[in-house]
Amino acid sequence: MNELRQVSVAAAQRIQTPAGVQTLTVIALVVVWEMIGRTGLLFAELFPSVTGILGSLWVYVSTPVLIPHLKASLYEVGGGLLLGALCGIPLGVIFGSRRSFMEVMEPIILYLAVVPKIIIFPIFILFLGIGTGSKLAVGALAAFFPIVLLTIAGMREVRPVYLDVATTLGAGPWQLATKVYLPAITGYVFTGMRIGMGASVTGALLAETKIAKAGLGFMIVEYYSQFRMADMYSLLLFIFILAAAANWAMKRVFSLLLPLPRSTEDAGVFF
Repeated sequence: MNELRQVSVAAAQRIQTPAGVQTLTVIALVVVWEMIGRTGLLFAELFPSVTGILGSLWVYVSTPVLIPHLKASLYEVGGGLLLGALCGIPLGVIFGSRRSFMEVMEPIILYLAVVPKIIIFPIFILFLGIGTGSKLAVGALAAFFPIVLLTIAGMREVRPVYLDVATTLGAGPWQLATKVYLPAITGYVFTGMRIGMGASVTGALLAETKIAKAGLGFMIVEYYSQFRMADMYSLLLFIFILAAAANWAMKRVFSLLLPLPRSTEDAGVFF
């Protein structure tokens, strides 16, 4: 009896953890969705069964049907994130290194950051065409703003007393950059890149839904226009799994690269 009670208590404790609550929530949603899909209780055409969605997902995983579209989307999202980082990090360092620069540029960047990037998509089409280049540009623009803003925030965290002490001890520009500024902004830059990846995914795939020749967003619109709802939902699930895996991988890599203990690192790196 005592062993049974201990097992019950341990199971209850596991369920009450964040992972346990998340698992139960997913299971409940799947069960409700499957019931709606099988009974036709509510919009049967819009709620295909979970088994049908998973069957379509298996086709994507086990056959090369999505490979050309996956390559196009990965090129756009990855290239957009890379360009956003290459532009955002240096500009964030420059703007954040001087208060005068920051007072001029930060409001402008904040105002531009809230503008939907998709409205600039026609301009990119004019210069880059309807191929992957215009979608990559949208992804890069979407990724740029969180990266540059968080880099500026990291630069603002450097206390003047640290610079004064380092300068007093004879630190040169290179030593200030590597020993003072770099440790201060690393967590912010990594967080900006994680957020920028999500922004790049959103921007590139949204651009694909407007006009494209290939890509996962293009396929979603194609399935929707053909009313292939199970295929559309399975592709959305496929994108979610890829994005979650990429986010988890970036989180693990950044956690290993950060030099400071877990308790003193920027908490944003771990969300």
